[in-house]
Amino acid sequence: MAGDLVSVIMPAYNAGKYIADSIRSVVAQTWPDWELIVVDDGSTDDTAAIVQDFMQRDGRVKYFFQENGRLGKARNTGIRNAQGNLIAFLDSDDLWLETKLELQMRALREHDADLVYCNAFVFTDDNPLNETHKLQSTIGTFSGQAFFDSLVVQNQIPVLTVLVKKTALESAGLFEEAKPFHGCEDYDLWLKLARAGYVFHGMPAVLSRYRRHGAAMTAVQSNVFKPMLLTIQRHIDHTTLSAQQKQRRLTGLYRELIAALIEEGKVQEAKQFLNEQYSWKSNIVTRVQKLLITIWPQQYNFISRECLYRTEWHLQQRLGRGKA
Repeated sequence: MAGDLVSVIMPAYNAGKYIADSIRSVVAQTWPDWELIVVDDGSTDDTAAIVQDFMQRDGRVKYFFQENGRLGKARNTGIRNAQGNLIAFLDSDDLWLETKLELQMRALREHDADLVYCNAFVFTDDNPLNETHKLQSTIGTFSGQAFFDSLVVQNQIPVLTVLVKKTALESAGLFEEAKPFHGCEDYDLWLKLARAGYVFHGMPAVLSRYRRHGAAMTAVQSNVFKPMLLTIQRHIDHTTLSAQQKQRRLTGLYRELIAALIEEGKVQEAKQFLNEQYSWKSNIVTRVQKLLITIWPQQYNFISRECLYRTEWHLQQRLGRGKA
């Protein structure tokens, strides 16, 4: 695939602390045919100055500014301005290993895939060289309804590891830009691509480094589970999952979201989601939880996890229904 140009899309919002390292990891790629499109999503810090310094040294680095529109809009702006026939994504606080693009270009060709992805190390500022933890993804070549179903059950594709054909993205409709989906616009797009029948290939190699820090959106757990719940609600009826499997997936998300909101001190919002869950799943657990969240919200999570869910699981085992 010599001569194929990879357009690397990097959304950036007040990214001055980390963006230089992220850009360096692109410049260091052993695959030379790339352009880096930095989309400044309304930054007020020195993000623009840092990017412009790189632009002066390397003509492959490009800069676009937009009023703050969040990740989905920023990535779409990058895609629409991309000259490459292949698209990769790297957020302004994450890193690539230097062979990332080269090895993925090879895998894309060898497996006749439309999208390739891989695993990523997870690191923190306190321990940047730590390679103990990984964002695990599923290895192999996949397409069709079965893969779509499995993707609804669990997102297996870290966005910073993706290399995808631009034509596939354009056909699927790019990223969701609506604010409620912020944080899961990538997951939503993978599901659209899978549903459309595109071929995915998961590589066993670890070629990216995901930075975990307190300023990240994902540091607030409810910011992860709210858009994920919306995303699953959008796609789940297009699966061939059984009614029990669908209920298990949705129940798990509601429970994680409600627990996160309570941990964050957002009890009233947690009540709203519990009432929403109760409207379609009224059983002994949700009935007890509706009482518990009103009279003793401080112990809601502990009692739910250590008593209610354990009891529910054991009862289901006895009834031969499997795990909930």
